[in-house]
Amino acid sequence: MGGGGRSSSQLDPMQQQPQQQLQEQQQPTDLLRLPRFEPFLQPEFNAAEFTSHVLASSRTSAQQQAEELRSGVRQLEAALSSHVLSNHQTLLQHTRRLADTEHSLQDVVLSVSSLQASVKRIRAEIEGPYQQARSKTRQLSNMHAAAELLRHLTQRLKLVQKLRQQLATEPALLDLAKAAKLLTDVNSISKEADLAGLAAAEADDAFLQAAAAQIQDQAQAFLIDGMESLSQAKVGSALQVFFNLEQLQQAVDAVLSQHLHELERCFKQSLDSRHLSMSSGAAPGAAAAAAGGAGPGGPGGARGLVLPAPGAAGSWQDKLWQSLRSACDCLANGCLAVWHLQRVVAKKRDPLSHVLFLDELCPPGQPLLTDKYWADALRVIGDAFAAAARPSKGGFVRDALGASYPRLLTLLEGAFARIQSESRLKGVPPAAQPDQLAALLDASGPFRDAYLAACLGRMQDAVAAAFPGSARVLPSPADVQKCIGLLHEELKAAGSSAHLAGLVGSAVGKALRLVAEKAEYMAAAGPELRQVSLGPGAGGGANAAQVRNIALCSQLQEVHRSLVTLLPRLPAPATAALQTPLEALQATAIDTVSPIFKAAMEVFEAHIMAMHKQRWGPAAAAAAAAAAAAAAAAGADGAAELGLGSDGDAGMGGVIETSAYVSELANAIAVFRSEFLAKFIPGPSPNVPSVGSTLAEVAAGRLLMLWVRQACLLRSLSQNSKLVLAKDLGEVQLVVGQGLFPLEALGPAHRCLRAFRALLFAEDSSLPGAACLKDLPASLVLHHCFSRLPPSIQSPAELSGMAPQQYSRWLDQHSSADVAARVAAALQAARGEAAAAAAADAGKAAVLAVMRQLCGLEQ
Repeated sequence: MGGGGRSSSQLDPMQQQPQQQLQEQQQPTDLLRLPRFEPFLQPEFNAAEFTSHVLASSRTSAQQQAEELRSGVRQLEAALSSHVLSNHQTLLQHTRRLADTEHSLQDVVLSVSSLQASVKRIRAEIEGPYQQARSKTRQLSNMHAAAELLRHLTQRLKLVQKLRQQLATEPALLDLAKAAKLLTDVNSISKEADLAGLAAAEADDAFLQAAAAQIQDQAQAFLIDGMESLSQAKVGSALQVFFNLEQLQQAVDAVLSQHLHELERCFKQSLDSRHLSMSSGAAPGAAAAAAGGAGPGGPGGARGLVLPAPGAAGSWQDKLWQSLRSACDCLANGCLAVWHLQRVVAKKRDPLSHVLFLDELCPPGQPLLTDKYWADALRVIGDAFAAAARPSKGGFVRDALGASYPRLLTLLEGAFARIQSESRLKGVPPAAQPDQLAALLDASGPFRDAYLAACLGRMQDAVAAAFPGSARVLPSPADVQKCIGLLHEELKAAGSSAHLAGLVGSAVGKALRLVAEKAEYMAAAGPELRQVSLGPGAGGGANAAQVRNIALCSQLQEVHRSLVTLLPRLPAPATAALQTPLEALQATAIDTVSPIFKAAMEVFEAHIMAMHKQRWGPAAAAAAAAAAAAAAAAGADGAAELGLGSDGDAGMGGVIETSAYVSELANAIAVFRSEFLAKFIPGPSPNVPSVGSTLAEVAAGRLLMLWVRQACLLRSLSQNSKLVLAKDLGEVQLVVGQGLFPLEALGPAHRCLRAFRALLFAEDSSLPGAACLKDLPASLVLHHCFSRLPPSIQSPAELSGMAPQQYSRWLDQHSSADVAARVAAALQAARGEAAAAAAADAGKAAVLAVMRQLCGLEQ
């Protein structure tokens, strides 16, 4: 194959060299992989397309191309022949196996044909008996169904006959529960078997319908009678009938629904202004005007608010409260009726199945009948009150209930109290639990909120009128009393209800906080409050700012006192609500005048600190003796007066005159009482609690304790010095008791003063175990003991180099433990001197023993 005139690169793919053909013959398995045979392996090969393509792309003739194809065919045939010859034995083996398989298949076909013939023969033999057995089975089934139907029909006829006999008896002897059971059994048979189309069964249908209606009516009548008379026997009998009728749940639900419907009707009528207008005149035109001036065809027309006619508001009020009282009675009656029903079902059991009716009605985990009724009743009452509180529907009723909410609350609480009292039986849960009262009262929440808002508004107006919060003018006593009277009226109006009293008490507390806030703005402030001059003469009076704050404090105290006296007559919730606001009010009153008392206390303390400027050592003894002799020579009657009260120390020497610092203190206290304490209303007294009494008591106790402290800090007291100090003590008692506060009301401070007087004259050796030590603070005893020791043993004040006033402030800022530690350090620093003193004098040793014991030091 080959065409002349073409280069080797332009040869057709079908034209190959002889060497290449020889190679292809030598490798027949690779022929199909050659490019010349690849187009013929494509699945979508098309001879016409291939021929057209070859002729179009080749320059040779069709004959040459055909010859090339025939050459390829011959080549493939030669390769195939060579492949067959090389696998001749394998092909023969496969041929033999195929022949064996055909023989085996013919044997299987013969076996299957034999089996099919056997099956056909067996089927022909058993088809007759099968048809006969099937016919017999159908016949037996029909006979059994007919027997069952006859049995049910016979049983139904017997039960109907018994039911006829039962209903034919006299009403007094009629066993309604048994009749109900018979009727239920008849219905059960009708459900078990289809008796439709049987004339014998259909003939009794009318009787059964009439019997069912008769039994249900009589059972319903028994149930109603039993509920009205609260007869457990009648209710139990009626429930047994409904249980036998399998209608127990429906019957009980009907009872609850009936009471809820009645409750809803009562509350809706009692809160409906149209219902009130049925017996009183109304003014539709006024209602339309109140609704916005709409005419009869507008939103305020015939369906608008109905208002009482002029002069008919009183009758409307009476009818409103009468209707609400009836509605509350309906609530109580319904709840007690449901509770009575629950008592019956909690004890009633079916005599045949012994099923407890309560378990049938209220399975475990579900609420009881009373709980169900309460939940629905609260919803009904809440909806009725919410509807009456809407501006578009409430009208007169809304305003009346909002203004007289305590009366509404009294009705609700009275109904709840009646429910609890009449359902209180041992071993039986009550008809209402205590926590359900709060839910009942919350149902009237819209009117409660309106009443409390109005109440708070009235009190805030009264507070604003009495305490305007301006620094110009103080409130007049009449305004204060008017404000107090209004607060009392609001609390008394709510006193019948503990719940409302607590809410009103909270509102009064807000008003008291407002009083305290406005009083802070009205109180004077500045340095003038601390400018207290208690010296003799015209300069010892109170200035305008102090007088203003004292008067304001007295007014706040009057508000506080009036409410405190009212607290014992108020319910506990109101007392608890007022406790904190009253304390805040009193704290404000104290803050207004506390700067005055602090300034006065600074003056008093300055006079007491002058004690340390006086001579108390042995040098003062000669001066005291000379003064006593001069007084005796002058014939003074009081030369022997020692000023020791009931514990007089007559015979210890004569002390006539009081120390100068005590006289100045007495004059300052007298001025403070006349110019400051006298302006408090009421004045300080232990019998009348007040701010002035509290501050005066604190000041008096502070003065006594401060005097005892400074007296304990004195060193080297001679016998005459002790007499002078005892005389000063008696004068301080007299001045404080008459000028500030009675001593017997001071308690620990007074006992401390008396104990110090006994300690002052006690012997050193008798100091351990002395009875007076238990009424004295340990720090005071320790400092006094230094006055009994030699001067070589320095006190903590002497060691620190502090002045008496500085050391007194240090004592105010530190605890008793700190003082004891400092005294112990002083004793340790003077160990040598202390040992020498103890060895020289047994009394000093006893004093040191007491000090070590109080300091916690080992002996």
